[in-house]
Amino acid sequence: MATNNEFLVEVPGWFKYFYESLTRREVFCQKTGAIIKSTGKSREYVCRLFKSATGATLGVFLNEIRIEHAAAMLTTTSNDIIDIALESGFENLSTFYHLFKKRKQISPKQYRSLYSIYNV
Repeated sequence: MATNNEFLVEVPGWFKYFYESLTRREVFCQKTGAIIKSTGKSREYVCRLFKSATGATLGVFLNEIRIEHAAAMLTTTSNDIIDIALESGFENLSTFYHLFKKRKQISPKQYRSLYSIYNV
């Protein structure tokens, strides 16, 4: 996946701002449709440009950001896992567990047990 300074194709200025905004919690916790709508562009255009610029779909990219945010919270807070999932932008606990385990190869509970600074 391309980094912020290494887009795979030339992108317009609005896209660079849009891409950078995706790492802000108040943005990545929104539904994908709302995030796209904020650009004023069509869903198809934004998704096609995102894929060609980064090599990933917008949905996959957002879920990776959400999982990394949740992982950080699991290790630095004692919040309940369901609260962390919700605060990371997941509306469904089952989806959160599935995507977390797919990305980290262990469950959120196991991750917390291994890496928490609180040893919860």
